[in-house]
Amino acid sequence: MFTESWSENLALASNGTKAIPPEINDGKMDTFGVTQMPNREYTLILPEEKEINRIVIYSGNVVAYNIYCWDSKNKKWVSVGSMGPNAGRQKAYSDKYKMTIPRFDHRIKFKTDRIKLIVSRAESDGVMTTRTPAKNDRIINQRTEYIQMGRDRVRVDLYDVFTYGNATIREIELYTHVQKPKFE
Repeated sequence: MFTESWSENLALASNGTKAIPPEINDGKMDTFGVTQMPNREYTLILPEEKEINRIVIYSGNVVAYNIYCWDSKNKKWVSVGSMGPNAGRQKAYSDKYKMTIPRFDHRIKFKTDRIKLIVSRAESDGVMTTRTPAKNDRIINQRTEYIQMGRDRVRVDLYDVFTYGNATIREIELYTHVQKPKFE
């Protein structure tokens, strides 16, 4: 039977990897890296270039995102994976924390020293109704309603506005393939 052998988690801070925000590589599932609009990004910077073969994301409330790796030869970010809001996610149970955590597992092959995850949807995103949308609000519906006030009917213009909430990720793990030990 074929089984894959993985390195230790290269993303851990104890291995020299820097993270923005730092909670995403502290090895603790009870901490969250929180980001908010307009910059819902998570970044890992490894101490040196490594071939990355597996990325595991333990989500707090993130349901859709894109993953990018830095191509140092061409000096640009390259898309290596994504997850949409309708895609399936795995559930990982943590005995230590006595809870189930959403987990996304990506297999890639890319040599890099930087990984970036950009969130496009979180469970905290939603629609809010307002009478006065802000200049940069994303209006998804406009309607007029009439409210009875005594004998008068008052016209009220309402706007349904899409709002972005905070995005949270518990941990991001990075692995490379390792040689299996040979038994004689």
